[in-house]
Amino acid sequence: MKKIYTYIGKPMSKKEIRDLQKNLIMQSFNPHTASGFMILLAAVSLPVTKGKLGFGLLTADGDFIRKSKAIHAALLADAGGYYTVPFANLAALLTAIDDFETEIANMDAGVLGTPGAKNVAKRKVMKYLKKALNYINDLAFDQQLNSVEIITGSTMLVNMPITKDKQDFSVKHGLSTGEVLLAAKAVKFNGKYVTSSYEWQFSIDDGRTWENLPVTTIAKTVAEAMLPGIATIFRKRTSSVKTGLSPWCDPMMIYPY
Repeated sequence: MKKIYTYIGKPMSKKEIRDLQKNLIMQSFNPHTASGFMILLAAVSLPVTKGKLGFGLLTADGDFIRKSKAIHAALLADAGGYYTVPFANLAALLTAIDDFETEIANMDAGVLGTPGAKNVAKRKVMKYLKKALNYINDLAFDQQLNSVEIITGSTMLVNMPITKDKQDFSVKHGLSTGEVLLAAKAVKFNGKYVTSSYEWQFSIDDGRTWENLPVTTIAKTVAEAMLPGIATIFRKRTSSVKTGLSPWCDPMMIYPY
């Protein structure tokens, strides 16, 4: 989870944190205040799970529309029951999407001036998508225990911190309806990659029953024909002569488009 810093509930920039720490250090030479200083520093560090759209204005128009509609549909359906206070601009988002589709159709028909109008319409959709992202992140902030479900339930992505180490298992949306891309970290033994098999499973009933996907000899696969809008969890394990059979990894959830 990405770390942000707060002071009396207000998000702080890294510079503000450094300035605060500097001021506290200047006031903390007295050993009687050192413990209070450490407590305050611990209090201003708060890990918070946040979401991201996962696409932008450079995304191809067809994918942009599909993903925008998926967000609108997910917020409207509220399958997980987290959006009981509705997104205030839900209707405006749908109108903006419809207007964008109209401008695309006009451009395909050769109507003069539509390329510029199409770009304006696309930016308008993005404006409401950013408002939707803020809405989701506000909900996630208030309900951190359910933050991943709140974010993925809207078909948005969890904003994971960038690390030098490759994540052991990743799940993300594919380009086609019902398509989910799965990837694992390739198996190593004594620092060298070894020939391995990768087993993949999914569940749509919170892990009570699991369905097998085809075993692969590469560290990635594509799950197809997944049910759009249904909470689906995936897991993987590996097997090789050198390392043996691994345990199943922690499941990861996604709402397929």
